[in-house]
Amino acid sequence: MFFKIQGTRLEYDIETYRNHRRYKPDPNAKYKVAAGALLGTAIPVIYLAKKQDVSPFKINYKLKEMLTVSISAIAGGVLTGILTGHKEHRKQKMHEGVFQLMNSSVPALLTASLFSLSKRFKCLDNIPYKIGSSLLGIGGGIYAAAKLSNFINDPYDKIPDRKLTIKDSVANIDDAIGVLVLAKVPAVQKIPVDKALPAIYGWCGYRAGMSN
Repeated sequence: MFFKIQGTRLEYDIETYRNHRRYKPDPNAKYKVAAGALLGTAIPVIYLAKKQDVSPFKINYKLKEMLTVSISAIAGGVLTGILTGHKEHRKQKMHEGVFQLMNSSVPALLTASLFSLSKRFKCLDNIPYKIGSSLLGIGGGIYAAAKLSNFINDPYDKIPDRKLTIKDSVANIDDAIGVLVLAKVPAVQKIPVDKALPAIYGWCGYRAGMSN
C-alpha cells in the first residue's frame, strides 16, 4: 500500500496523490492498461498526422487537436482498466478518468477563452497578457477541474469531495502543459513541448486505468 498512518489520520505520499492507488496493482494489468492507453493515443495522432499531411511529430496542436488526443488516450486507459481490472475498482477508475480529463482540458479551455480576448482587444495582444492568462489558466483551470470533477462524479454530494491539495496540484501539473502550447510565447516556442503532448495524455490515461 502507498500510505502510512500518522497519529489518527492517513498520510499519503506524492505517488499516491499522483496515481490515486492505495494498493499495488497486478503487474500484468500494467501492460494491458499501457497498451490500451497507447492505442487510445496512437489512433487520433495517426489520424491528425494524415489529416495535416505531416509526420506524427510535427502535428500542429491547437485546442481541438489537444482535446481529441486527450479524450481518446484517457478513454483507452480507463476502458482497458475496467475490462481487465477488479470489479470493485471500476468506479474509482471512472472517477479518476473524469478527473484526468477535466484536468487536461479545463485549463486549456480557460486559457483559450482568455487568449480569444486578445484577438478582440488589441490592447491585450501582448506578451504580459499571454503570460498572465497562462498562469490564470493553469491555476484557475486546475481548481475548476477539481470542482467540476466532483460534481460529475458525485452530483448529489453523497460522498466527500476530492480536495485539491498542494500535493495533488504538483503531482498533476503535467496535465496542464497544453496551456504552454496554446500560449505561443516566443520563449516557450523554442521548447518543443507540443511533441510531448501525446506521451503526456497517454500517461494520464494509464494513470486513470491503473487507479484503485
